Amino acid sequence: MNNKAFVELVAQNSDLPIVAMVDGEIVEDPGLMWMGSITNALISDIGLISERYYDDRSDFMDAYYSKYSDILAERFGYNNQDPKEIREAAEVAIDEYLEQMADKYMKKAIVIYVREPDYKIWEEA
Repeated sequence: MNNKAFVELVAQNSDLPIVAMVDGEIVEDPGLMWMGSITNALISDIGLISERYYDDRSDFMDAYYSKYSDILAERFGYNNQDPKEIREAAEVAIDEYLEQMADKYMKKAIVIYVREPDYKIWEEA
């Protein structure tokens, strides 16, 4: 992503927070600062579950389901031993609920993706 496109994205959406999704390859040593390069920036929804951020709605919903599956099963009367029709009805209700939770907990932001630095910018001409 070029600097001009990034600056324009921020200027056109100055009311949104900016969050960085940083590749784990960059931050291996705790307590140190590491340089990275912005490889992409876009407007996206971001959600937090168990100290992990999600920038994909379906990943967020899967993580929400994994974390709260026992509670959801009880709330929607879901049991793997139930007849197929009951399981399918419960699954539809759970999917609708997960959509509602994504709407509630995911917030729109400018998301920048930071990967390993582009060392070419430091090379002498």
